Amino acid sequence: MELQNYYRLLNIEKSADLNAIKKAFRTEIALYHPDNNKSEAARARFDLLMEGFHILSNPERRNAYDKMLLPTENNVPVIINEPIEEFQYKEWKQDSKKTSQSYWDGTLGELLLTEIFLEVGFNGLLFGTDELLDGIGDSLGDIFDIF
Repeated sequence: MELQNYYRLLNIEKSADLNAIKKAFRTEIALYHPDNNKSEAARARFDLLMEGFHILSNPERRNAYDKMLLPTENNVPVIINEPIEEFQYKEWKQDSKKTSQSYWDGTLGELLLTEIFLEVGFNGLLFGTDELLDGIGDSLGDIFDIF
């Protein structure tokens, strides 16, 4: 099985940090989202971009992917010969295909908004709500004390 070079696909260096990966992903995905491009070629490219982001944005997957990519020369395709690596790569592709379908069916705005939330993280969304949650708990406790 041939290994796709996602660094080349996203036009980034192998040393790119997560912010550079996200920026490249947002730029490329906007060009191929059906809101801007409904061609079959756009759909194929969109799926590849989702695969690349899925792999490169996760430190564990990226590390394993980089090890698979090691024997490559600049323009020489890498063929995965190890059954474990091939299984892992196929699994990543299947996982990203599910995400790709949901993003393809949604709007570009929704996709980019989702990426903003992923960047902030759920902890960031809930930052500063401890006092609010404590207050709600106290109020509920007072209500149940009445009964």
